[in-house]
Amino acid sequence: MKQFFTTVAAALTANLVTIAVGVVLLIVIAVGFAASAGTRTAVEVRPGSILVIDLEQPLADQAARSESRGLFDDALTTGVSPLPLRSATVAIRAAADDDRIGGILLRGTVLSDGVSSGYAALREMRAALEDFKASKKPVLAYLVTPDVRTYYVASAADSITLDPFGSLLFPGMASEQVFLSGLFEKYGIGVQVSRVGRFKAAVEPFTRSDMSPENRLQVASYLGDMWAEVKRGVADSRQVDTVALQLQADTHGILLPSDAQDAKLVDRVGYFDTVLDDLQRIVNTATGDTAQGTDSTGRSRESSRDSEIATLLERPRLPQITLDAYAPLAMSTARMPSASQVVAVVYAQGDIVDGEGAEGQIGGEALSRELRKVRNDAKVKSLVLRVNSPGGSVIASERIQRELALINAKKPVVVSMGSLAASGGYWISTASRQIFAEPNTITGSIGVFAIVPNVKGLANRHGVTFDTVKTGRYADILTLSRPRTEAELAVLQRGTDAVYDAFIARVAQSRRLPVDSVRAIAEGRVWSGAQALRLGLVDSLGGLDAALRTAARLARITGDYDVREYPRVKTPTERFTEFFEGSPSPVAARVSKAVTGLSTQGAAGELARDVVRELSLLSSYNDPRGLYARLPFILRIR
Repeated sequence: MKQFFTTVAAALTANLVTIAVGVVLLIVIAVGFAASAGTRTAVEVRPGSILVIDLEQPLADQAARSESRGLFDDALTTGVSPLPLRSATVAIRAAADDDRIGGILLRGTVLSDGVSSGYAALREMRAALEDFKASKKPVLAYLVTPDVRTYYVASAADSITLDPFGSLLFPGMASEQVFLSGLFEKYGIGVQVSRVGRFKAAVEPFTRSDMSPENRLQVASYLGDMWAEVKRGVADSRQVDTVALQLQADTHGILLPSDAQDAKLVDRVGYFDTVLDDLQRIVNTATGDTAQGTDSTGRSRESSRDSEIATLLERPRLPQITLDAYAPLAMSTARMPSASQVVAVVYAQGDIVDGEGAEGQIGGEALSRELRKVRNDAKVKSLVLRVNSPGGSVIASERIQRELALINAKKPVVVSMGSLAASGGYWISTASRQIFAEPNTITGSIGVFAIVPNVKGLANRHGVTFDTVKTGRYADILTLSRPRTEAELAVLQRGTDAVYDAFIARVAQSRRLPVDSVRAIAEGRVWSGAQALRLGLVDSLGGLDAALRTAARLARITGDYDVREYPRVKTPTERFTEFFEGSPSPVAARVSKAVTGLSTQGAAGELARDVVRELSLLSSYNDPRGLYARLPFILRIR
């Protein structure tokens, strides 16, 4: 009888859950139809508006979002969506010439997942802010607990206000890596590796409990270059000496508001309301007015979008617009769709995986398809490949490189490296005529590895054993049921060596360097953009704008030309539809999205994200041959 009631209860529970899910879906669909039937209020830029830049919004290397997003898209958007980097920089520069924009406010704390909002991206945003300042319009920053990444951007402001109960975290930069070998050993999971390159440390999280001496050396080297670039940027903007900055980092690390002001790292210690008063004065100056029009309730006459932004800043009467809302307007104005000449920008951000990939990944087949469109489009005269990737699948990297080589034979290909262009990211960059990088780009890592796990210990502990019948000595070489023999490891190493030699050959041919010279700087070693320039791995230092100008020049484009971005970013509605069409994201992409959702700040949140990312990395390893050209680890720089 008890079992009967248990079964009935379980059945009822399942039915209730099914009904509940169905009701929720019906509500969502109903909201979608209602939203689609409605009209979306046009974004309004009022005279004297303050352009509000929320630093917490990730800067991603992806195509601009469509200006024709519907209300259903808004309803399905959850969390903070990434802001395309080029859209952000174009918008900031456009605001300098826009008479409706009175100034800029920076606020929030930069959040990075290791790919978005990397230091190279932040350097490009700083450059756009410096260009904006040339218009004599003010840039204000309000900070509470800024870290190095946040302060690097905010230091470009004309005036920085630090909250009285805040602090400035300026202790220098550190790279911390998570090692899982002890965890695997505890649960009986064995890991064997095949690799080429003594600096190729991608396997270390699964085979060691600490950094190898080679890995420690390379991290210290490029981290030093990146820290030097941060100090140079801050010193130039704040008119302080880099030696003094290092002294503050070593003496205080975390500066109290009064210490930060004494060191001339901030201009004022004050609450947000004092910044709002400053912004109101800027608006009054820009509009030549001292009062705003109000309705019978005493509130400003604003569009619904302005009201939302006003609520965010707790100043309803202050005309303002977020960078997220202003960017599509600026990008629309910058477009020249009727131009007969086009420079294409193809974005490659995320891990390189075999197949279609998913959001946040570079699918070898998907990106190759986009590249074929560019190759066959007669209007496209040249291409800029924007790379922001730690690498990944060898086969996917080679497939993409092949398509780029075919394009480069007909029209110039220029590479613009973002914050990461390492290993597989560098592999695909070799099919180009010129490579640009920022001084704080992470690149190189010319090496190859394979990871061969086995679950023999785990299975045996739980009474599971395996037995095999085979017709060839190596028929079960890829089994997970046991460790590989020395002979089998030698077979795998042969394949790894062959791919490494091919990688070396591509770099030597592309960079016009002797093979022996490439071998000397390869070995899987990671370099900063500044180091890569000295070694001949890149041609020039500069951002995406410099690459676009070079691509136009190499194609001998005269007159106006349009900049067309690929691949198009899917709308929330399209992703929602794909979900019901049975096109689920790969496991790695779902885990990656879950990790992004772990937005808790502080040490605990960072540790949780680090561990989950390291484990999720295994699920993105889907190369058919099991060979990877990837950055030595998930990059964590604080």
